Amino acid sequence: MSALATATPAAAEIVWVAAPTNADMAAAYPEKARAAGVGGGVELACTTTRAGEMTDCDVLGESPRGYGFGQAARKLAKTMQGADLRKDVEVRISMTFAPELAKGQTVTVKTPRWTALPSVDDMQAAAPKGDAGGPNDVRVTLVCDVQAGGVLAGCVVDREIPAGQGFGPAILALAPKFKVGLMSAEGMPTVGAKVRVPVRFDLKPVQQAAK
Repeated sequence: MSALATATPAAAEIVWVAAPTNADMAAAYPEKARAAGVGGGVELACTTTRAGEMTDCDVLGESPRGYGFGQAARKLAKTMQGADLRKDVEVRISMTFAPELAKGQTVTVKTPRWTALPSVDDMQAAAPKGDAGGPNDVRVTLVCDVQAGGVLAGCVVDREIPAGQGFGPAILALAPKFKVGLMSAEGMPTVGAKVRVPVRFDLKPVQQAAK
């Protein structure tokens, strides 16, 4: 019997059922900012409709100013819809415009919000069965593409410590059980971006791990 743990960010406060993709944000990227290769951030205050859509969005903050990020964010917010939101509720939305989008490059989301993870039983079943003298602390990181709905695909093992003992392929097999929210904690769309999936196997015996 082993104790297992995954290193993951906190769950999202708002579950977005519709949100802009990286392609949407690239298309809306302000031309002045694109020409200068400048990234930016915007804070919006929007009002919800009965369907959970965003309307009447006002720009509370915009940095840097004068590049059109606020107007672009207001346009993108019209594509967003939250689950289980009442009508006429004020929602604060942060949006980050990554400069990589202005250059046509793929963005790697730094702080995804995980909406689905493998269970402890999934992890237990996937862990390679080694002897008592095997490694105790194992770390694996995947890099994956985020597809529609926050589903991960095209995953590869980016880090495996220790290497060559089967932990990388084990986590790779569990990739379909991971899912991310449509917006990251830093206000970036996840669909069309890449995401890093850090996983830790803590393989100390349960009695030892409890101490």
